[in-house]
Amino acid sequence: MTRVILFCAAIILLVAMAYPFAHDAYTRHRVLAKLDPVLTQQDRTAFQGWQGDAVSFARSLYARCELNRGHGDAACEPYRVASE
Repeated sequence: MTRVILFCAAIILLVAMAYPFAHDAYTRHRVLAKLDPVLTQQDRTAFQGWQGDAVSFARSLYARCELNRGHGDAACEPYRVASE
């Protein structure tokens, strides 16, 4: 009985430790899929080296686009959608 309880506790602990990594990988994949049509090669390289989360990268691209093109420009829409 003790082995079963310890096994269940180990499984729960393993899932709890793996969840943040799996969630981050899923979020990066989702954001990259949304940004894929508009990313330049330089942006792709920057995304590979980005230390933060993927949503913050999309927000930084959206902020850069708004600075360059103005608030509410249609060209910035893919960045806004990816940062949500």
